[in-house]
Amino acid sequence: MDSLQKIILISAGDPASIASEITVKAIQSLLNNSYIKPIVISNIKLIENSKNIIKSDIPLNIIKDLKNFSDFQKNCFNLIPLDIQNEVVLGKPNYKNSSFVKKSIKTCVSIINTSIASAIVTNPINKNVMHKAGFKFNGHTDYLESLSVIKKNAIMMLVTDQLKTIPLTIHVPLKDVPTLITKDLILNTIKILIKDLNLYFGINEPRILVTGLNPHAGENGDIGFEENEIIIPAILEAKKNLSCSILGPVSADSAFTPSLRKQYDVAICMYHDQALIPIKTLDFFNGVNVTLGIDFIRTSPDHGTGFEIAGKNLANAESLISSIKLAYEMSLFKEDRL
Repeated sequence: MDSLQKIILISAGDPASIASEITVKAIQSLLNNSYIKPIVISNIKLIENSKNIIKSDIPLNIIKDLKNFSDFQKNCFNLIPLDIQNEVVLGKPNYKNSSFVKKSIKTCVSIINTSIASAIVTNPINKNVMHKAGFKFNGHTDYLESLSVIKKNAIMMLVTDQLKTIPLTIHVPLKDVPTLITKDLILNTIKILIKDLNLYFGINEPRILVTGLNPHAGENGDIGFEENEIIIPAILEAKKNLSCSILGPVSADSAFTPSLRKQYDVAICMYHDQALIPIKTLDFFNGVNVTLGIDFIRTSPDHGTGFEIAGKNLANAESLISSIKLAYEMSLFKEDRL
């Protein structure tokens, strides 16, 4: 295989969601790309059903060589098939199919650890549905961390062409955010970020912006203490000991202006919406979720399961396409760095 060609593994996602539909659409859009070689780990009937919904005639090719992928076929939908035990009704999630969802993800990780595959792209899952089946993780990020050989604090980075952001805290109630933000959390996030921006994005000594937690970044302590007691000490220590430049804390209401975005490579935000709102405002359909701090490349569309439009041929595949392309680009940078 040409060194520029990369195998990208794609998980199934929730079988009742838009995942299979956007996967077929994404694979079709990439057929003319001779370098990206996507392989999907899913169920044959799910894929065939989605092909019928969008009226696709792309042929299926079953992959049996899970190490070198010698049986990969051009101009095909290359599939590693998985059984699914329970009925699937599009738009109506069934927690009993959570084992299928988990198996697809675990199979991706197992294959990437024992093959020439370069990256994993995960399709959307619904954590509330998964929790009903005993899933003990808040989402993909911490589940993938549990499967990684390297177990640090996996972090979520959202990526578009115009902006990269990291939510320091993710799926937690807003009232809990102040108690979760610590100096160590900020410093560990910066350390992972420095390493992985170099490894996967070719960015040496990154320029990092750190937002404040409170309005106006605390206004010198008049609107909260977290900036003075936690965030600023972390920034000062990072400036002293780590290979990066840091701007902040900057009030989140001005951190994403066009002029300021030119001054940094990535913004570390204190909570979920600080990081997600600017990403989705700038480029709603092409945002990509990247997991840093694990020992394999993982990207994902920055959207949910779309149960309400599943099976209606209304799902937009652009974020999945962007996720596959970014996973490919990250694998090239990684190969160049190692």
